[in-house]
Amino acid sequence: MLRLSQKYPSKRAFITGAAGGLGLAFALELASDGWKIAMADLSLEKLQEASAKVAAAGATVEIYCFDVSDYGQFKLAVESFEQKFGGLDFAINCAGLGCGGRIDELPIETFRQIIDVNLMGTVNGCHLFAPLMKQQDSGHILNIASAAAFISPPMMSAYNVSKAGVVSLSETLRGELADSNVFITVLMPTYIRTEMGKATLGPELYKRRSQMLMEEKAALVPLEVAQVTLKAVAAEKLYVVLPERARFLWRFKRLLPNRFWPVVKIEAERRIAEIDKSLKA
Repeated sequence: MLRLSQKYPSKRAFITGAAGGLGLAFALELASDGWKIAMADLSLEKLQEASAKVAAAGATVEIYCFDVSDYGQFKLAVESFEQKFGGLDFAINCAGLGCGGRIDELPIETFRQIIDVNLMGTVNGCHLFAPLMKQQDSGHILNIASAAAFISPPMMSAYNVSKAGVVSLSETLRGELADSNVFITVLMPTYIRTEMGKATLGPELYKRRSQMLMEEKAALVPLEVAQVTLKAVAAEKLYVVLPERARFLWRFKRLLPNRFWPVVKIEAERRIAEIDKSLKA
């Protein structure tokens, strides 16, 4: 049994971005322990396919198709789930978009779209989940950020900013909700082997680089990330940084910030050169 199930025996969860990748991995892990799960995503077809897998794994599933940047639709879904199951124990803000490109190459509309989905989508979720959990005097919110939030690699400004905002939001809410028995965890992984690379926004070259990183060079796989993260959530940890290389950089930046940036620049240039060589092969 998951430790999280022992803590929350009613086992009610709401997951955005649940139709694939990491969101689906979280749903499958919870399903194995018989959770009641709201699976939310933008694609109804993918949701239906994913929800069938999660139901077969042991969950009671409700699906909600909406854009997380639409607060009104998000609110209706949360209210529907609450009315059906009498509350909410665990929420995962997992919906997100990738983006690459220099700031002078990105249309401002793309920058705004990334902020709307990655940051405001998480804000919307927290704004709806927090009061419900406070009223219950119980609950946990998991926000999915990225190691990009603190590494801030070049040519990823929109994505970096959106995920840094998610980290700051999570830290703020950890303090705000500390006396309400409501906990916050923020996950900051490097590249995870998912389909997200195919949906990356930005100039074509950056899309191709992102797809290659996701499909071929990602050190993390969704199921393992979900398992490690759920253990950290049960232990009420604020930060989850994966893998070990990212934890090293997390500490390095805090101890030697002025030496950190040259290392990031050199590493980014090396990796881009390596990927571009592969793309030309």
